[in-house]
Amino acid sequence: MKAGQGVAPDRALARTLCGKAADGVSGIATATRGKLRRLFCLDAGWLVYATSNVIEEQFLEYLVRTGRLDPESRADALARSAATGAKVLDVLRQGDRPGEAELQRGMEALVEELFASTMGWPDGLVTFADGIPKLDGEITVRLSPLSLALRHARREPPRLDQVRIRIGPPDLRPVQTDAAARMLGRGLDDKVSAILNAADGQRDLAQVVSAAGVDEESALRAILALLQTGMLEPVDPRRRAAAERRTREIPLTRAECLARLAAAAGDFYAVLGIGRETDADGVREAYYALARRYHPDRFRAGDLADLLPRFEAFFTSVTESYNTLVDPRLRAEYDAALAAPQDQEGPKQSDTSYLARQNFLRGRALLSQRKQVEAVQFFENAARLDGGVAEYQRELGILLAKNPRRREDAERALLRAIELAPTDVTSYVALAQLYQRAGRAGAAVRIAKEALRWEPDHIEAREVLDALRDAPEEPGAVAFHPIFRG
Repeated sequence: MKAGQGVAPDRALARTLCGKAADGVSGIATATRGKLRRLFCLDAGWLVYATSNVIEEQFLEYLVRTGRLDPESRADALARSAATGAKVLDVLRQGDRPGEAELQRGMEALVEELFASTMGWPDGLVTFADGIPKLDGEITVRLSPLSLALRHARREPPRLDQVRIRIGPPDLRPVQTDAAARMLGRGLDDKVSAILNAADGQRDLAQVVSAAGVDEESALRAILALLQTGMLEPVDPRRRAAAERRTREIPLTRAECLARLAAAAGDFYAVLGIGRETDADGVREAYYALARRYHPDRFRAGDLADLLPRFEAFFTSVTESYNTLVDPRLRAEYDAALAAPQDQEGPKQSDTSYLARQNFLRGRALLSQRKQVEAVQFFENAARLDGGVAEYQRELGILLAKNPRRREDAERALLRAIELAPTDVTSYVALAQLYQRAGRAGAAVRIAKEALRWEPDHIEAREVLDALRDAPEEPGAVAFHPIFRG
């Protein structure tokens, strides 16, 4: 099974292992990417061992890297192994530390690390050979590949909107596979079982979440893992969507699209087309209705393709509006910011972090009303009052990048955001796009590659690299350089 040919890169390993685990198969899955090679051993469907051809990823070095074994003990064990001919692990077992339980925990952690890292590969090859792995004398464990995939999806991707993108369109109707049916009743978490039972091919994502009775983020992350592992499959989403449009949906017209874009030129409530009194369920329904009707994928071809950039920006606003209004705390803060007077000198409270937060929220409210000039002042206030918050620096940098005269300030803010939150891909992409517009192709390539290191399938980072395919990468680390002077 080759990642990228019919199976997404993050699904090749998980689908292979979980499919074999559902049948209780024994064998070895080999994941290869360039010169890197990793082995994952199954015994009757359980993941029992993993290793790599990279020394740093092998068990003994992993024990040292994670502090379970000190370098001196490692050197002593190697020397005694060479002198006696005994395996290094047998030498370690003869000592007091690390004990057998600690070695077991170390192997469990290594298996999970290699599994999660391989799921992040942007490409690669995964093959499987049936048979009983020869693991005599090795430290072995007993892990469920499905449980590892579910744990991985709780952390990656970090943001919920990225999870939604990975899952697919909101009208996707997942259905449990035969492999899932064989897994049910094998001690699966009750929430996972509820999601599998709710995925009948008739319900869309929102309906599956509601029927399963699980909170939205947990449910969507579990659905992503179940899709990655082949426990769920979409029900011919493209053919079904085309058929539904032909039979029930009124075709999109240019007049309707332009009217929808114009109507979204206000605050977050206007973007979603709802009133201030709308509850969370109503916010959710509005979001999914807009996503079904106006998702940017619908504008990638045809007579309305020229509207694609506007609907990409629109859908970004829709997602931001939804994320804010569906969360009670964020919604309360946003409503308070909307109600604040325009000529605001700042709250009377002396807490600078509070003042910074209020300025930031006010800036977001102004930005949602397309008042960018006014928003800059509040974002700058927030970053000045509390410069250690990555979100303030990131949003300030993104907004300043739209002004050619403020590019150096934008670069400084985005670099600070990256320093504060080095896994936030949004800051990397914004910086790469800034360099691209400024004619710094080499710097743009370097930063876009850094973004893809954290999120291998990020569309905008890929677009930067595709546009600058022939540009050599500028060497150096992510650091500030005043490149916009003159």
